[in-house]
Amino acid sequence: MLEGKWYAEGSAASSAARMFIDNDTSYRLEIDNGKVLEGALKNLQVGNRLANIERKIILEDGSLFTTPQNDTVDKVFKKHLKFNSLIHGLESKYRWIFIALVVTLLSAFSFFKWGIPWTSKQIAHALPEKTNQLIAANTLDFLDAYMFSKSAVPTLKMEKIRKHFQAKVVPLSTENKEIRYHLHFRSWHDGNVSIPNALALPSGDIILTDKFVELCKNQDEMDSVLLHEMGHVVHRHTLEMVIEGTFVSVATMLIVGDSNGFADMGVGLGSLLVSSSYSRGHESEADMYAFKHMLTAHIDPASFSHIMNRMTKYMEKQTEGKIPKNTKANESKKDILDYLASHPNTKQRIDIANQFSACYKKGLTTCEVKVED
Repeated sequence: MLEGKWYAEGSAASSAARMFIDNDTSYRLEIDNGKVLEGALKNLQVGNRLANIERKIILEDGSLFTTPQNDTVDKVFKKHLKFNSLIHGLESKYRWIFIALVVTLLSAFSFFKWGIPWTSKQIAHALPEKTNQLIAANTLDFLDAYMFSKSAVPTLKMEKIRKHFQAKVVPLSTENKEIRYHLHFRSWHDGNVSIPNALALPSGDIILTDKFVELCKNQDEMDSVLLHEMGHVVHRHTLEMVIEGTFVSVATMLIVGDSNGFADMGVGLGSLLVSSSYSRGHESEADMYAFKHMLTAHIDPASFSHIMNRMTKYMEKQTEGKIPKNTKANESKKDILDYLASHPNTKQRIDIANQFSACYKKGLTTCEVKVED
């Protein structure tokens, strides 16, 4: 038997009442005002158990019966309250709630930190080469429209660099014969600052900026960077970035419940290339690709450290004292100017290049290097 109070539908006045259960299938509610209500248990709406707060049971006619006998209610309605019992069990065991919360947070962190990158890499390398061509389509047009301008490098110099690239550098890449490499020359300015950079589209199109060409003191320096960019193409780093970015966007939208964000996923690859940087792992993988092929081609890997140092010093000089600190209005400009000056792990990358250079000077075509964490 359950003892409690009965409230008529829409009324705050209560009457003492007792509920009798028959064979766990039906009930009989006797109210002190003489009224009797009967029916099947399955037709009652039993509220969730919250600690030891009075339980609310809504009857078939809309009236309400409350009782403090939570344990008895759980026992009587056990067939109908499995989920509610679970909720109460969790609420009454805060330690398990805390553990569940920690596990959930760690799982989410692991998913974003390792799960998404690993999955993106597997997908990127499973897709056919044509995929790279498709996602790179119109990207150069986008960059020309919003970032680049016509190159001022003399035509004869462009052709000389292209011929050397196709004859001497491209043949070094034997990993994927389907890739078709092409060089493009563009001028990239931010205000009065000319940006030195080289970037590769997943299709094999590599863009060299005028300032980069100017800063290269010899062909070996240029070849070292070209091999680095080819490493990004061979290892499909840009495609990984696209897939990973899509995963993160979708996961975030599902978490916050904002489906309107799907419209923003149409941002072009060109925007991705100029607003994002490769991960530490991507840069290291592209570096190792370049250094190993440089040893095979008998090119001193120190050439890479030389051009990296020169570009870094150039960008540091351009940014020094020119941008006010802590001003949001200048954040966009600062990001571009600091692209190379604050390039992640530049010092470590130069150190690895110098280790490969030591192997080169010994006449070795393979090299084991020590990488500091």
